[in-house]
Amino acid sequence: MKNLRHYSYAVAAAILATAISFLLYPYLELTNLVMVYLLGTLAVAARGYRRPAALSAVLSVLCFDFFFVPPRFTFRVSDVQYLWTFAVMFLAAMIISHLTIRLQEEAQAAREGEQRTAWLLEKAKKAEVDAETERLRSSLLSSVSHDFRTPLTAIVGSAGALLARKEIQNNPAVREQLENIQEEGERLSHLVQNLLETTRLESGAVQIHKEATPLEEVVGSALERVQKSLRDRAVRVDLPEDLPSVPMDATLMEQVFINLLENGAGHTPAGTDLEISAVIQEDSVLITVADRGAGLKPEDLERVFDKFYHDPSSHGAGLGLAICRAIVNAHGGRIWAENRTGGGAVFRFTLPLENAHER
Repeated sequence: MKNLRHYSYAVAAAILATAISFLLYPYLELTNLVMVYLLGTLAVAARGYRRPAALSAVLSVLCFDFFFVPPRFTFRVSDVQYLWTFAVMFLAAMIISHLTIRLQEEAQAAREGEQRTAWLLEKAKKAEVDAETERLRSSLLSSVSHDFRTPLTAIVGSAGALLARKEIQNNPAVREQLENIQEEGERLSHLVQNLLETTRLESGAVQIHKEATPLEEVVGSALERVQKSLRDRAVRVDLPEDLPSVPMDATLMEQVFINLLENGAGHTPAGTDLEISAVIQEDSVLITVADRGAGLKPEDLERVFDKFYHDPSSHGAGLGLAICRAIVNAHGGRIWAENRTGGGAVFRFTLPLENAHER
């Protein structure tokens, strides 16, 4: 329907040019009437459609021949020279149409180029502002986190010292309050540590020192550090007996396991088991940490690794998984999340089996 409307412009232009030519016929030579038809074709071409413009050129020649070339009101011609007039008329109409449409296309391309340039400049400006905002935020977080560490250490240490006193141990109400202070202080201290770790990783201040390390040693060390967080949860570990030592920064990779285990414990019912497994691939080892919780929403499978993103129902700050991604990426691997068959979430990451002494 839209294309039919475009072709109707060509028909209308030919009819209008013919009507005007009838009015001018008594006063102008036939060759001058050709200009009226060319003007009609130009008007059609100005709309930017090639085929309707070509149709207008054809109709202009036919109308000029039928209505004005002797013998009039027939397609016969009394003089062969009119055939040359028709050919020149058609050729001129086509050239004018082509040039008009091409000029429009170039003007449109120029406008689009200007718009794209403006969009790119705006995008670059926004990226610069975002980068500066992120830099200032990271600097502020780093500064605040450093300032928090000393008083938090004092709070946790003082609570521990008081809990060791005999009179406190014999007073259940006071002991419970001190245990709560110590536990919340440790949780806040862990959050501050994560903030510091995030800013250090993003700024490139953390140097990756890889050494060939047995994976079971790193997993075992991580499990010892999260015993209190896991409490009554069991962690099933399934590592291949022939698993070679993996080039890694053991300290940083231990933090990856700690964060993944604590994340699993925080999103699953009490008493739910967690699983750690590994599979040897061609040039890497694939490591899996799985739980039996509610799983993840499809739209959250990627977003869970964004800094400060977390489920509204959780109590975390959204830093643990962001740190995991930064550490794994720094090792040359990748990390992703999946929903587990039968319920639960699965976090998988790869570590390259490269030269163990590469730095």
